[in-house]
Amino acid sequence: MTAHPIGVEVYCDGPAGRDDCPDSAAVEARFTSRTAREVRADGRRDGWTTRRAPGRLLDLCPRCRTHPAS
Repeated sequence: MTAHPIGVEVYCDGPAGRDDCPDSAAVEARFTSRTAREVRADGRRDGWTTRRAPGRLLDLCPRCRTHPAS
């Protein structure tokens, strides 16, 4: 049997960028997407946004992007 890497999952960092997404959202990767960059590009097509944070990127699903935490 041979194991093959199937890629990565990019998940929503929540409305404030430091909490959990209320929907437990994750980018739906396309069959050919194998790297985090490719999966994030898939997410942008579906309304996801990315912003920089110290030492990492924050990924926000469409719901958390439009309903930020108060």
